Amino acid sequence: MGLIQRIGKPAMGAATALALLGAVLGAALGLSSAAKAAPPVLTLAVADIPWAAPVLIAESQGYFDAEGLTLKVLHHAFGRQSLQQLLDGQAHFATVADTPITFASFARRDFAIVATLSTSGPEHRLVVRTDRGIHTAADLKGKRIGTLTHTSGHYFTETFLRFNKLASADVSLVALPASDTAGALVRGEVDAAGLFDPHVGDALRALGAKARVLPGPGFFRVTYNLVSVADSAGASDADLVKLLRAVRRASELIRAEPERARNIVAAALKFNPKEFEAVWKPYDFRLQLAPALLSSLEAQARWAVREKLVPAGSQLPNYLDFIRPEPLRQVDARAVRLVQ
Repeated sequence: MGLIQRIGKPAMGAATALALLGAVLGAALGLSSAAKAAPPVLTLAVADIPWAAPVLIAESQGYFDAEGLTLKVLHHAFGRQSLQQLLDGQAHFATVADTPITFASFARRDFAIVATLSTSGPEHRLVVRTDRGIHTAADLKGKRIGTLTHTSGHYFTETFLRFNKLASADVSLVALPASDTAGALVRGEVDAAGLFDPHVGDALRALGAKARVLPGPGFFRVTYNLVSVADSAGASDADLVKLLRAVRRASELIRAEPERARNIVAAALKFNPKEFEAVWKPYDFRLQLAPALLSSLEAQARWAVREKLVPAGSQLPNYLDFIRPEPLRQVDARAVRLVQ
């Protein structure tokens, strides 16, 4: 007598055993299919700077999870690094200012701008060392000016020079390292530097009375954006809608509870909350696709060609070709104000 019979169960015939085996295999195959159908893990590269506040808030408050988005977030010091990770195939989405987008657009067509997260301008400043005899813009002639190349800081520095009737040839532009942006100025390796927050504050705190900020052009503005790889590379419109809904929720928190939002971002950036209050003021956190974005990209593309920062013979890109408006339109149709 078999074991099953000994514990009071009826004996299992061959047909029944085969049916049970089939059911088990079917269930296993079903589980395998379910595993294959699980949402893919998408990757977002974000820069740890105030411009990216809506994304930093959405991450810290669990808004991405609430949208059912399986998202791995990678943190960088600058948007240029985030965009490069996307271009290298290591991220599906990235946060980045318009200047790195401009440079990438001369060589690549396989990415698109999904939305502008924020705009600002006053946080870009030219910090000069007064102990090097620099008190006005005219004193910059012949001096060494540091800049983080191919970033909005680079564009600001050259805009500042032109605004003050100085050419790039009138000064020595020095590339600053991304790992220690304010350090070259603090150590005296450059006489001035075109910086943005939080690096402006780092330089001023370290140099004290030896440094000051020269007034910049009031018209200077930067757009900070969310970019994506193509649908074929794994970033579907449905995924982007979830991502944008989470970011919009963070933007709404910034408007409804600014102090709470500011403290969340200050904690994420390891900033003193009191000091961060002044840093926070210039930013306009509004999810949109507006004509100002195209104007900024076109102006920077002309600058890059004029200054020979891109290969000779480069043609100006059509930046409408770099806009992917449908996901934002599904989230908030009024936020898309571009005519394509």
